[in-house]
Amino acid sequence: MLKVRKITNESADKQQVIDLYEEAFPPVERMPFDLMLEINRQENADLCSVYDDDEFIAFYLLITHNRVAYVSFLAVVPAKRGQNYGSQILDYIRNSYPGYSLLIDEEPVVEDSDNYEQRLARERFYLRNGFRSTGYIVTAYGVDYEILSTSDSFELDDYKNIFASIGFSFPNPNVRYSIR
Repeated sequence: MLKVRKITNESADKQQVIDLYEEAFPPVERMPFDLMLEINRQENADLCSVYDDDEFIAFYLLITHNRVAYVSFLAVVPAKRGQNYGSQILDYIRNSYPGYSLLIDEEPVVEDSDNYEQRLARERFYLRNGFRSTGYIVTAYGVDYEILSTSDSFELDDYKNIFASIGFSFPNPNVRYSIR
């Protein structure tokens, strides 16, 4: 049975979350962890650790706004990957926010990328879990991300408004529509 706990600066499992965050995401894709904690203080954000009974297995950062829930980060500990925990966490989020469409972004699946197989596996995971490509690629801090959604009626403004709701803005976003 999954248990979810909101992380604070005082949480006993904060270091486990930081260690997993640093293992799962390359430096160019990370924000400072203190910034994640700051975002977490906002009413529409949840930085959470996930447990199977009493065993730490994952964390995620979720930001909601106007019936859209953006999964900003989601990582499962290496020893537990491939054991359906990611799907269970996405189901937990869906059940916690009924009527919300979920957004997530991923590195686009590009054949000549260094981590092509990892990107392909990640995309297959998201597709199995009800996500589909929106066709939009956003570039943030020099890294391309493809926006995926569980909704058939994705609006780019929904994506931008998620960030605006926590005080981030895209003054001149590099967003393009790309059909593979």
